[in-house]
Amino acid sequence: MASVRDVAAFLAMASMWALNYPLVKIALLFEGPLYILLFRLLFGAVFSIAIAGGFRHVPAGLRDNALIMITGLLNSALFMGFWFLGERTESASISSIIIYTFPIINIVLSYVFLREDLTAARAIGTVVGFAGVIVIFIEQLSIGLNTGLIYLILAALVWSLSAVVYKKYLSGRSVGSVNAMQFIYALPFVFVWALFGEKFRAAGLGYEFLGTMVYMGLFGSALSYLIYFHLTRKYDVSLISGFFFVVPAISVLLSFVMLHETSTLFTYAGFGLISAGIFIASTMGRTAGSAGKGKPGSREL
Repeated sequence: MASVRDVAAFLAMASMWALNYPLVKIALLFEGPLYILLFRLLFGAVFSIAIAGGFRHVPAGLRDNALIMITGLLNSALFMGFWFLGERTESASISSIIIYTFPIINIVLSYVFLREDLTAARAIGTVVGFAGVIVIFIEQLSIGLNTGLIYLILAALVWSLSAVVYKKYLSGRSVGSVNAMQFIYALPFVFVWALFGEKFRAAGLGYEFLGTMVYMGLFGSALSYLIYFHLTRKYDVSLISGFFFVVPAISVLLSFVMLHETSTLFTYAGFGLISAGIFIASTMGRTAGSAGKGKPGSREL
């Protein structure tokens, strides 16, 4: 049974992540997606190092640092890069819904790479979740499919892959250090990507843009990922993923309030199927003996 503190932490994390989506849309008014990513990682690294208390607990081994670098490239550089590129042409609501197919994709990747059980409920949940993606794709195809949706699907795939890497190799390491170092290792890659990928707009560096980046670096990255890594160490990952549909639900509401975005029935239907798929696969799909299996000290949320 989860403590009230952990439930509150999950809701805080979900709210911080949800607010990122309308804020990215606002930031795109001032800079291109790759420079938004660069500033987010820069502020994320600074705040994460401060929260971790410096570099005292950073793993010293070459293997651990190589794995953290791979996690950073996947989780911080490519995942967020594809997400921001996708949201340049797609709405904040659609972006959050597509990216939070992550738990469904993660079930498939965990089965392939981690040999986790694929129960009947997980298989059904996966099919239902992907049906939701197809519903959204059908609507987009009727309008004219653009690369934004492809970028968002790639973002969800890369994020899922990074979760597999973290779970398999880094879940026993210092949460604060892994969180900080993933941003630091990703920064040089993102700097080169932005430098050659798009034009920097110096005029965009106003207080509104920088304020948005401070929020996304501190709350939307450093603190939220710290909570995420803490919860994945303490509880069954599949169970936490089962409630990730809360994030796009909050994001859709915030996008309506902040950006006056409205969604179609196709979007709501797709979101409903994806949410149902996540819930079925992640909560009903747990085998009787799977709670805490393979991860000492894990509990039910």
